[in-house]
Amino acid sequence: MKQRRRSSLFWRIYATVVITVLAGTAVGVAATWFILQERSERWVGQALEVLEEKNDTLAQALREPEQLEATVEAMGETLGTRVRVTDPKGRPLTRRGARDEGPPPRHPRRHAKALRQGRTLVLNRGQNRNLILFPLMDPDTGRTVGIVSVRPNEPPRGIALTVSALTMLLLLGLGARSLSRSLTSRLGRVEASALRIAGGELSHRVVTPQGPPADELDELALSFNGMADKLEALIQGQRVLLANVSHELRTPIARVRVVLEILEGRVEQIEKGDTDAAAAKHIERLRKGLSDIGRDAQELEALIGDLLTSGRLELSVAGGPLELSPVRLDELSEHMAQRFDATVTSTPAPTIQGDRMLLERLLSNLLSNARRACPDGALTVDVSTHDNGYVIAVEDEGRGIAPEDREVVFEPFRRLDEARSRDKGGVGLGLYLSRQIARAHGGDVLAQSRTDAAPGARMVIELPKTPPSRG
Repeated sequence: MKQRRRSSLFWRIYATVVITVLAGTAVGVAATWFILQERSERWVGQALEVLEEKNDTLAQALREPEQLEATVEAMGETLGTRVRVTDPKGRPLTRRGARDEGPPPRHPRRHAKALRQGRTLVLNRGQNRNLILFPLMDPDTGRTVGIVSVRPNEPPRGIALTVSALTMLLLLGLGARSLSRSLTSRLGRVEASALRIAGGELSHRVVTPQGPPADELDELALSFNGMADKLEALIQGQRVLLANVSHELRTPIARVRVVLEILEGRVEQIEKGDTDAAAAKHIERLRKGLSDIGRDAQELEALIGDLLTSGRLELSVAGGPLELSPVRLDELSEHMAQRFDATVTSTPAPTIQGDRMLLERLLSNLLSNARRACPDGALTVDVSTHDNGYVIAVEDEGRGIAPEDREVVFEPFRRLDEARSRDKGGVGLGLYLSRQIARAHGGDVLAQSRTDAAPGARMVIELPKTPPSRG
């Protein structure tokens, strides 16, 4: 027994998910950093422009605390930032932002010297949060009279999470789509092969890669092909057996017929040479026995013929060619109805491509069953044309078929009542073969109640306008 690889597909799915999550996380982090960095750079440029513009206003407002507070508040709203003003030694001159802890410079002396010299400092506080230290210059003396500290408000805490989540969902969708397409395409091949085999192409197989199976789906395809091999061998074996049995049975049937002819000749000789009452009685019994043997032989021959016809129809459904020729359904119905004393009504002569012998057998089976169901009643055959094809309806005046039995009657060797028992003819294959014949032509046979609600059965043959293609 070969070793089965049960985890290949699992590891493929697992690897796809892990790689997608890692790639999504990396892309999300990079995108978040880029967004925050760009936002920070835009903010610094905007803040410096405003500070340069407001330098003189702030320097003059240092002498009026209320004006300074108003100016600082307006700047904060404009920039969306926190602004505070201190003197050159770091003592706060405004209440706004006084409680905020300014970032302790790493090199206070160097920063203080740069600010006294009028240089603006942009300090990186981490996480793309910059601190601007802007020296206020007195417009008259050019000396540093104050320091404006500007830093942005806290960035939205969910921006990184949102960007990462959206990126991960996008990449997960792309990864899942690629994986699912790979899996569903391979499963689709198995499904298509199953449908083709179910349609009768027993030799069809799923295309599999060379070498050992890569994963569980390859194992499924191989197992499916193995099942199809066994199924084809089984069905072909049954067909061969059926053909052989049918062929072998013809020989003893022929011998029985020869013996019957011999016995019939001897009976005639006995009748001519012996007039004794006892001999006459024996002769009568002999005749009855011969008659029974003859009927049994005919029934056995009919059964073999039905089995051969069934085998041929199986080949037709599996793609074997029917003997197609133009068949006029009205003419065919008239011809068959005469044998059973039935009445035919028909629309303008519909003609189809069909196997005439099989269609005759189909209609004969239905009419024969109908006549056995009502030996003295009226039989009607109605031929009509519809959008999707043709319909031949056979109605009788018998007991009818109960709704729960309208599918059962098409099973082989099923008889529902005395009217269809063996002693009144038939072996239980007529309706089974009728449905096989109709389906071989792409149609069907259905059992229904009469359209006029009268007692009796209605058997409907549905045939398409175009026969199924054979290949």
